[in-house]
Amino acid sequence: MPNYQYERPLSPLDGFYIKDDFYTNDAITDALVGELNWEFALLGNVSTFAYQTAEPYGVMKITTSATADGDGSYMRLFTDGLVVNGGARGGFSFAARLDDQIANNNFRIGIDDSITTTDPTVGIWVESDGGVITLECDSADHGDTACLAAGGGDLTGGTTMVVTTMHTFRVEWSGTNAQGGPALVELYVDDDTTPCASVACNIDNDEEMEAKIVHWQDSGGALAVELDLDFFELYQWRS
Repeated sequence: MPNYQYERPLSPLDGFYIKDDFYTNDAITDALVGELNWEFALLGNVSTFAYQTAEPYGVMKITTSATADGDGSYMRLFTDGLVVNGGARGGFSFAARLDDQIANNNFRIGIDDSITTTDPTVGIWVESDGGVITLECDSADHGDTACLAAGGGDLTGGTTMVVTTMHTFRVEWSGTNAQGGPALVELYVDDDTTPCASVACNIDNDEEMEAKIVHWQDSGGALAVELDLDFFELYQWRS
């Protein structure tokens, strides 16, 4: 039996696995980003994307425009093309850093169906509201669940990211609910072995989502804020 906290499927015989380490030094001048060629688009005014060549393991910086409230951007893969089945475990993980400030610096990372700052109708994601971390799991047909992070990793007070600190986030789902989707979703932060948030999952095994990274600011006016991403991975073991 695999150690799901650390092992990932290595073959299509084992399951599904993708990752992006954002290691390239290429200039981002077109509509595709990273190893996986993420589609990206803007929320409001122009955000900038830049690989950090001085970082040893590959980091990409996203900076909002200092123009208007709500400025930001999104990156996505598999447009409306992912479903999540129950049975074997699956999950996603990423590393993120609020590099210049926490206030009004927001992100939503995971799998969902929204390309705006509005909460998705369907999905499993980690949300940062000014650095305060929440695990959320929403179903269009069977209700929504959410849990504020508590007591996890190096988060301040167990709930809030530390500015200029790269935090790792790992979300794992397991079991089978009455709709054929996962039954339980858990969040681990900074390689902690104890989940800092967990929610019951009501998602159907036919509700469609996509891999998603959304970053925006909600200061009420013009403000440039920075999000650094070290990696993103997504996987699902076969039942």
